Amino acid sequence: MDNTTQHSGSEGLISDITLDSLGILFKLVLNPAIGALGLCTNLINIVVFYKMGLSDGVTQNFFILSISDGCLAGVSLVNSVAYILYAKVYVGAGGAEHQAQVVYWVTLLIGTFPQSVSMITTVVIAVVRCCCVAMPLHVKFLLTSRRQLAVILTFSSCSAGVVIYAFALSRVVLIDNPQTNGSLAMLVNLRWYEYTVFSNVTYYIGFAIVIICVIILTINLNRTSSFREKSTGGLSASSSADEQSKDGSKEARAVKTVVFVSVVFIVCYLPSMTFTLVGTLVEGFSADGVYRNANLFNIMVMEMFVVINVTVNVFIYYFFNTRYRVAFNTIFGKEKK
Repeated sequence: MDNTTQHSGSEGLISDITLDSLGILFKLVLNPAIGALGLCTNLINIVVFYKMGLSDGVTQNFFILSISDGCLAGVSLVNSVAYILYAKVYVGAGGAEHQAQVVYWVTLLIGTFPQSVSMITTVVIAVVRCCCVAMPLHVKFLLTSRRQLAVILTFSSCSAGVVIYAFALSRVVLIDNPQTNGSLAMLVNLRWYEYTVFSNVTYYIGFAIVIICVIILTINLNRTSSFREKSTGGLSASSSADEQSKDGSKEARAVKTVVFVSVVFIVCYLPSMTFTLVGTLVEGFSADGVYRNANLFNIMVMEMFVVINVTVNVFIYYFFNTRYRVAFNTIFGKEKK
């Protein structure tokens, strides 16, 4: 009776047939394609930022962000391939599907670390740019590139420690699945509660900080644009006006780069924040609850948007970062004399 009720409840939102179709679309088509694209774009970013030099904090942080995003895209790609192998190719092929399942779960856990590093680095980039707006004369001496690197490494080390603690005792067990007349490889003995509390707290704090920084930077960008238009309106013929306009445009492009990177982060992580909030407030919104199909669908959407976040930054860098564009064109032979 309970199983029937549970099944009908999940059917009322998303049917099993619909969920299977969505799983094929997300896991077998969208996620592998986006993951491969994200891996390629971040390899390009790593090469370009290294070519630009890592002496300043801005380039250094974007270089670290490209590394973590590239690792996350690569792990996501391997995860999708493992899912394809055990779900569609190796079913019933002896122990091969079990190995693919182990790879699937391991990559799912490993991906939490580069994802945390990407979040931490994005927060640092947004906060540093806000400090440049609030106290531009002091940032150069207070927030040096080494101190920014120290902050990223410190928080990333804490995240790595929590991940290791949460998954150190985990092991793989085989569970019989009577529906498919086979078995599933599952991870057990996870300290899931501790990790969930840590990840939720850190991600919500980071998410809120980035939103606040975007608001501050957007307001400042609008004010700066209005002030620059008024101040250069009566001095359009002077050389000082041209220099002021160039400096203002350079600063505006730097702010726009950070704003767009942060906005993409907010939009792409909004499903993750919503997923956590709904799972906390709605009873039965879990992998084995009444709304299990809706839960699995949200996980698919969440995973896709996380991979999208690590893929699109290359376009932001190219269109809003002049140094990046020059280095990109130089490396790939498109520089015009």
